[in-house]
Amino acid sequence: MHNKNPKPERYEPQSWRADDPWFDEDAGFVPNNSSHPDIREQISVLELLGRINYKIIKGSKVYIQTGGVVYKTLYGGYWRSVFTGVEHYLFHCEQVSGCVWAKDSETAIDLPITYSKEGWTANGHSLSFMLSRD
Repeated sequence: MHNKNPKPERYEPQSWRADDPWFDEDAGFVPNNSSHPDIREQISVLELLGRINYKIIKGSKVYIQTGGVVYKTLYGGYWRSVFTGVEHYLFHCEQVSGCVWAKDSETAIDLPITYSKEGWTANGHSLSFMLSRD
């Protein structure tokens, strides 16, 4: 008897990486655009986000200064679009100094982190971190 229902293909975890040249270490892919972080840079920023989140969970306050404005960090985040593959790194912060146009009770913002030839920046400015001990 002929089997009309062939077995479905088995799902391979992280098979999407096969189509992504950034993860093809064997091919020795070197990006033409140096503004895209290599895998080591991506790991270092994810480790930084994790360490900051750990400090916050443990009760420490983490402050970020960028472009002359100080922010209290509420958490660090990462997400990758399933449609475009674009990766996003950010700090969800509360502005504590600088020019706040509207004095609302809600001053939380997302501070995107981007990679450039000079390294990781937020809004085009370098980042400074400060820990507060109570």
